[in-house]
Amino acid sequence: MNYNFNYKPKKSFIKTFLEWSFTLVIAIVVSLFIVSNIISITQIKEQSMEPTFKENDRVIINKFVYLIGEPLRGDIIILNKVNDEKGLIINMFNEGKDIIANIKYRFTGEIEKNNLIKRVIGIEGDIIDIENGYILINGKQQEENYVSSLTEPDTKFEYPIEVPTGKVFVLGDNRENSLDSRHLGFIDIEQIKGKAIYRVFPFGRIGAVD
Repeated sequence: MNYNFNYKPKKSFIKTFLEWSFTLVIAIVVSLFIVSNIISITQIKEQSMEPTFKENDRVIINKFVYLIGEPLRGDIIILNKVNDEKGLIINMFNEGKDIIANIKYRFTGEIEKNNLIKRVIGIEGDIIDIENGYILINGKQQEENYVSSLTEPDTKFEYPIEVPTGKVFVLGDNRENSLDSRHLGFIDIEQIKGKAIYRVFPFGRIGAVD
């Protein structure tokens, strides 16, 4: 009588399918956690930060930095203009919605631009004023070599204004074509998704951002 001690019973198709499905779900959850709470790459879909960023630039977003610290003046941030809730699970849920929206954008060319990229101009306690097209912070005129034009105030505020606790004042570098705090008001820190730190495309302009 011959015995085959190396014989292993074949797994059923259903069992194999379930194992692969479980592995795939875990991989998706881990990936979603990383891109929603730690780091991701995003495509610029607006012109409000020209000349610093142009439409279709790709940039790395550090999403961990504001879990352990506060935004600083000059930071270039990604914010959600409608959502003011933040948390590990909420971030994953919102990121999932953004991914679905981006997939639809590939096919339709249309997307609701709830995520905006802007520069932090004032942080809590700062006194913001606009005079003759220039920004003044706490009475000091700012040197803004990155802007493409003078800054015109909007009817949202009567300047000067003080940035409240837990808020920031943001502007786009393309001051003539930017939806920012002049129209949206102060941005809650909870609306901030992350900080732009590095441009990875186009290849001719790769480098750290400031």
